[in-house]
Amino acid sequence: MKQDKKLLIGYAISGFGDQFYTFAVPLLLLTRSRSAILMGLLTAMEYLPTALFGLIIGSIFDKYSRKKIMFFSLIMQAILIWIIPLLILHDFPIALVLFMIFLIGTFDLMSWTGYQILISESVSENELSRISGTVGLISSIQKTFGPGIAAIIVNLFNYLGGFILDSISFGYLTYVVKDIETTNNENNDKRKKSIQQTLSQGLKFILKEHDIKWLIISFFAANVGFQVVIPMLTFLLKVQTRASINEISIFFTISSIASMLGNFVYLHFSKKIKLGSQLITIGLIITIGFTTMLAIKSLSIFTIGYAIVSFGSVWAQANFFTIIQSKTPNQYKGMVTATSTSLTRITGPLMAALSGLLVKISPSLIFFAAIICLVSSVLITLISGLGTLKYLNKQ
Repeated sequence: MKQDKKLLIGYAISGFGDQFYTFAVPLLLLTRSRSAILMGLLTAMEYLPTALFGLIIGSIFDKYSRKKIMFFSLIMQAILIWIIPLLILHDFPIALVLFMIFLIGTFDLMSWTGYQILISESVSENELSRISGTVGLISSIQKTFGPGIAAIIVNLFNYLGGFILDSISFGYLTYVVKDIETTNNENNDKRKKSIQQTLSQGLKFILKEHDIKWLIISFFAANVGFQVVIPMLTFLLKVQTRASINEISIFFTISSIASMLGNFVYLHFSKKIKLGSQLITIGLIITIGFTTMLAIKSLSIFTIGYAIVSFGSVWAQANFFTIIQSKTPNQYKGMVTATSTSLTRITGPLMAALSGLLVKISPSLIFFAAIICLVSSVLITLISGLGTLKYLNKQ
């Protein structure tokens, strides 16, 4: 079996395990305390590793063996995951539980950074769009069916059994990584350099490389818009549209189906459309989606709007991965990959807090903020010249 197929299967299996973790941890914590502050701390612990270590982890991947780092991080995840339910169910201090969640988040950041590098190295440059589309499709399927599967697992095996299965899923990806042949990014010159020197050189490369620099800035602007809206979706569905639990479930199912459709379209048409045209068009499509969501009182129109956003966002993410990986030399892949990953998470807690304040004033404000962010992203794409990017391998 080819390396890319092994990695995709490993990602699919571990990703379903990750969906269980996302589903079960908040519910388990609620058995100890129904504090909203605790739920906020849980989110903070998940984002904090990126804020603290995002750029450093990237430079570590550029300096040392990527395969060994990922192997170690996956093993640590597999071990730590099954400790979480034991701590919660046996009344260990909440602070210790949150610290363990912080550690898991740190190793998850390392694993995801390493995975993106390994999967990009497993194929040729002209196959990157296929790989990024497939990864996005797998992710959409996981988000669609993951919560339902997690609920079934809890009923069959209880929480502890579910976490053990989650641990095994990471064990499988560890087994896959063990046999993967990677590009050797270690050499004598790199071993002599400090982490600080590697970090400095990686940042200088990002600032010097025109397309990567402006793509990250454009993507950051768009991502801030998403981070203002996403935390408030369930609240708005419940309070503004008066949706029932079943209707909320249907809302997110439709958005997941739209994501899968976006991936299918991307896989079939991405190579036939110029990259620059894709960046602009998808930005405008997402903007239309957020504009449609201004009809908050109408559940059907609100659902259509978010489906449009979901369709466009998976296409945008796939393009981002493809362009970044195709334009980054091997010696800087860790730094560039970690930087792009960090930008998708680092402003999350701040934007979540801001979205709550905006909704208190007027629910429509978060969508106006998202529209401004997406329009800014499209303008950055146009002004920077990214809109002139041609086909992959024909830049």
